[in-house]
Amino acid sequence: MNIWGDILKKALFILLSIPLLLFSYNDEDMDGVSDKNDLCPHSSMLEIVDKTGCTIETLVLPPKDDAHFDVIMGANYTKMGKSDESSFNQSLQFDYYWNNWTVQVHSANYEEGGLGDTTLGAYYRLHPSSELSVILGTQLILPTYTNDFHNNNMDYKFSSSFNYQLDKFSLSLGGSYRIVNDDDINGSNYTIEYQNSHSFYVAVGTYLFPNLYSSVMFNQSSSSCKKGEDIKNFSLYNHYKIDNHWFSRFGYSEGLNDNSSDQFFLDFGYYF
Repeated sequence: MNIWGDILKKALFILLSIPLLLFSYNDEDMDGVSDKNDLCPHSSMLEIVDKTGCTIETLVLPPKDDAHFDVIMGANYTKMGKSDESSFNQSLQFDYYWNNWTVQVHSANYEEGGLGDTTLGAYYRLHPSSELSVILGTQLILPTYTNDFHNNNMDYKFSSSFNYQLDKFSLSLGGSYRIVNDDDINGSNYTIEYQNSHSFYVAVGTYLFPNLYSSVMFNQSSSSCKKGEDIKNFSLYNHYKIDNHWFSRFGYSEGLNDNSSDQFFLDFGYYF
């Protein structure tokens, strides 16, 4: 049996189930059988069930030291700078972990503009000491977002981050450099010229409760437009472990200048 294929089908089922849940479709264990017809409730994500909801086979994952992954679905509300404009998007993210490697796929769908860019990333974690970890990453930003100018091209991004564990607190800093390949816009009323951009952040976090990790972060990014101002944000981030599989991430980001945005986000993930 193709174990990863079966797991992917179950992950996709969760995503496709969201609209049904909004219309009073109840399937607490998300096995594809509604609660009113489920003779075996509370089956796990690794169980293949029949039409009555009872297990006919249980998937066996590789040891966690070798490989595991998660699926994360989220929502983000953004208020644009000091204006009254706002946007809402839903996101889907897959992370695959193998030893010190992580491979990530992320995309979002915007309420007013359709599919955004899709990011494919690869990261490697180093452990110079028991307190210090370093993550090096590279990303391909695929041009799945389209606009009236059709000027969107593939971008490249390189990043590094450092995390130091000091007693109960985690201190982090990092930065990135993005190669922007979008075509300049030379319109009759305005011109937009693009440039490569960079960013950096500093953060401190701790476990407020055994299952709740919280951190505060300052982030500054240069604009990808030559005449654009830097983007500055102060953020509060939380990660809550619901159980051994389910988790949630939520937080708020405050824009610190006119070119920055305020954001609320809420994610739910399932860890295999």
